Amino acid sequence: MRARLTCGWLLVLSLVAAIGYAQEAPAPVRRLSLAEALDIARRNNPDYLATLNDRRPASRQLTSASANLLTPAASVSGGLFFTDAGERIFQGIRFPTPSSSQNSWSLGLSYGLSGATLANRGLASAELRATQEDIAGARTVLETSVRQQYLNLLQAKAQADLARHSVERASESLALARARYGVGQATLIDVRRAEVEKGQADVGLLRARQGVENETLRLFQRLGVPAPQPVAVEPTDSFPVIEPRFDADSLMAQALAENPGLRALRAREASARWSVRSANSQYLPSLSVSAGYGRYSQTSAGETFRGTSPWSLQLGVSLPLYDGFQRAVQTAQARAQQDDVHQAVRARELAVRTDVSAAYQALVAAYQTIGIQVSNRGASAEALELATQRYRVGSGTYIELLDARVAAERAAADYVGAVYDYHKAIAALENAVGRPLR
Repeated sequence: MRARLTCGWLLVLSLVAAIGYAQEAPAPVRRLSLAEALDIARRNNPDYLATLNDRRPASRQLTSASANLLTPAASVSGGLFFTDAGERIFQGIRFPTPSSSQNSWSLGLSYGLSGATLANRGLASAELRATQEDIAGARTVLETSVRQQYLNLLQAKAQADLARHSVERASESLALARARYGVGQATLIDVRRAEVEKGQADVGLLRARQGVENETLRLFQRLGVPAPQPVAVEPTDSFPVIEPRFDADSLMAQALAENPGLRALRAREASARWSVRSANSQYLPSLSVSAGYGRYSQTSAGETFRGTSPWSLQLGVSLPLYDGFQRAVQTAQARAQQDDVHQAVRARELAVRTDVSAAYQALVAAYQTIGIQVSNRGASAEALELATQRYRVGSGTYIELLDARVAAERAAADYVGAVYDYHKAIAALENAVGRPLR
């Protein structure tokens, strides 16, 4: 009995320990690659999905315009009429009325051909192409924003790593100041300054971690899905720093041909040309053809009559002559809209040229800046090591050590900023060109 009781308590204690370990276990970190992030965004981003919804009505409009051009309209109608037996009174005299019923059905076919019918087919096709270009542009914008936010998250995590190094350095400085104070080689002021610097480094680390969490939340907002709770994501992709060797003229030619915003405007310009043709087609004659057939049956006073409506065919040609200048108004509006879109295309081309040139120059400058920051980081790290050794042997002051540490941390932060400015410059250049470049 005592052995069973002992085993029972051991089992209970083991379960409690297991539960405590599970509660103290760190939250799992989700690993996320850039390709996975892009795939999630394409399937879930609400703005992009809303743009995708425009494809279906544009496709149905083209189907309808094609059907109106090639097939007639068909209709079937029918009716049923019934009156019960009763009486009618005329000048005081009652006249019996028998029951009666009637049913009928008819089939009708009609077809019309006009300049507007022909133009509407081309207009619907142009609208579908413009919608598809809008969707392609929305996809490029989505992917660019996801890439940029992915870089923002990587940069925030790099800054958090710098903050952790800053805490470690501040802890080392504090320990060194306390050791020197213990042997009478430093003052209490040095210790208090080191404690303040350690506290400020701790605050910086807290803010850096909060920055990582904020950038993670923004990334999942762009993906269109809720962020995991707790917010713990590890980006798995890294991007090398390579000297840009793009040809500026080639980049410009690609941008003018592939920039999604420019392609969408050009598609809208083609749609506007068809709108002008549709407006002009109202001056052309129109042809109409209709045919019909029907049958009916009527019963009254016990007698039934049946009959048919024979096939009928009607041809018509109409030519509009005067409509209060409404056609002229619509034609003028369509031409004005076409010119507006044409000017928008020109403005977009100028903007693309400017964006590509500016992004390319920014990329070159960012790469050169990285080389300078590498030298600065190395020099500041060497200066910090020398200042630390001088302070350790008593030939330097704590102020000298503090200045060297601040300079080293600033140089490291500037280097990280330069690296991610380079990556963001590539992303901006890809956005201007309209396609990935690496």
